[in-house]
Amino acid sequence: MIRHAFASAGARKIALHSSFLDDEKLPEPERVAVLHEIFHRNIRIKQLERLANFMAPIMGGYLPPNVLIYGPSGTGKSVTSLHFLSSLAHICEMQGIAFRYCYVDLTTPRSCFGAFNELAIALDGSVRRYRKGIALEQMQEMIVAALMNATGFLCILIDEADNVTTDADIFLTFLAKTFPKRIPVRVFYVFLTNRLEWEKNLDPRIVSVLKKQDMIFEPYDALDLLEILRLRVEKALDVSRVDEGAIRKIAAYASRETGDARKAVELLSKAVKVAEERSGRLTEEEVDIAEHSIEVDKTEELIRSLALQQRLALQGCYAGLGKHRNRISTGTAFEYYRQVCEAASVRPLTQRRFSDMVSFMDLYGLICARVMSKGRYGKTRELSSSLPVKVIEGLVSNTPIA
Repeated sequence: MIRHAFASAGARKIALHSSFLDDEKLPEPERVAVLHEIFHRNIRIKQLERLANFMAPIMGGYLPPNVLIYGPSGTGKSVTSLHFLSSLAHICEMQGIAFRYCYVDLTTPRSCFGAFNELAIALDGSVRRYRKGIALEQMQEMIVAALMNATGFLCILIDEADNVTTDADIFLTFLAKTFPKRIPVRVFYVFLTNRLEWEKNLDPRIVSVLKKQDMIFEPYDALDLLEILRLRVEKALDVSRVDEGAIRKIAAYASRETGDARKAVELLSKAVKVAEERSGRLTEEEVDIAEHSIEVDKTEELIRSLALQQRLALQGCYAGLGKHRNRISTGTAFEYYRQVCEAASVRPLTQRRFSDMVSFMDLYGLICARVMSKGRYGKTRELSSSLPVKVIEGLVSNTPIA
């Protein structure tokens, strides 16, 4: 049986190098090589041209402007900027121009001290963490000391610059005013952020000193995603077992929803697993199954993580929706919630607490709650379904009053 199962799985195997479907599993040299191939296919060419125009003064010995790059998650802001700066460093080396860049990773929210810590580590090339309890002024002195002998140009790429959670103005004031005046190297910045409104929350004096240029990274369109997916297929899969229509459908799904390249590769990986379990060939049917299962899996995982009262409230809402043509008021939903609690031998919460749980479920997309005006009778919230049918069936089947 074991030999037969192993032989059957081998006969349906599509993924030859599955690590190329997950960048986190790729060694750094291979990941960089994949990114270089992506850019050689004329992806993000407009953004690369704009960056080249911004950075061109370096070739003449002049300081380029600071750049602020906006764009949703998964649109290639980080990899495009790093690819460009790497290429620029190579060109400057051939031209005899002193230029270097460093990458400050703030993708995880950091305090002001944590942001200075990441900046210090990026500048001195150290992997050690500076201990907590050091004064911010001392951290600033350590950062300045690391560059006292540097010359030429320095570009500091700050990823998710909006993730400084406390005293962000202190960090940015140091970057904009103090730092450039105290070091011999000529420094400029490339800021990356997902939030278009980030600049509005900054101190106007900081914005004035930075004198930045803005760029926007739009979500990938279907053609760009198609090229990215084709490269992944060539690297990771048995091409003879992959239909072109399946790749086009994945690109269409991803571009229609978010334009996120990570989501497209995730869907490709899921579709490959579905194909290996079924026919051993990746077709449009496997893509449809994978797309649906990703949505269902995430929703079911969220429902499983709910507290007992939240889960009973959700069951009560959908029990009522099943009997009232898919639209009910909050008051009607509360009555069904009470029945569910009585059947489960659990004491129900008050209607106000139930209303709070409805707000929570609306926030996470488990139910849709719209405020409806009743004229002189005031306002109420009208509840409707927002879950896939398969998830609702599983939820209501476990409801004691269903």
